[in-house]
Amino acid sequence: MNLDLLTPSVELGVVTTNLDAMIEFYEGFLGLELQGVVDFDGGSQRRYNLGSSVLKLVTYTTPPPLPVAPGGGRAQAGLRYFTIGVLNLRAVAERIEAAGYPITEPPTEFVPVPGMGWLFFTDPDGNSIELFGTL
Repeated sequence: MNLDLLTPSVELGVVTTNLDAMIEFYEGFLGLELQGVVDFDGGSQRRYNLGSSVLKLVTYTTPPPLPVAPGGGRAQAGLRYFTIGVLNLRAVAERIEAAGYPITEPPTEFVPVPGMGWLFFTDPDGNSIELFGTL
């Protein structure tokens, strides 16, 4: 099957029971632009621009019974993190640390690509985010 795509991007859904802290992180700290709020039967989603993609903070009227499994792909299989490309990765790491958000894997240079690297850090719910880019 070949998909006939409606858009050339993805929409990431992050389910949370900690909405205020997640808004502060995604809007306040990361500076993502709020597109709007969509209410649906049993919950709502806050939609944010993330490049050409969309990140959705989703809350349900009846919260899910299981929390996030912190630790990204090293802790549990499945969709465990998303990746954002940035410039000046080391400077971004300093801002993350200064804001008090945990870096779970420090800036690491790609061996085959000098000057490029990656890091992992977590949002207030413990969801892993990978940043890659120029060091």
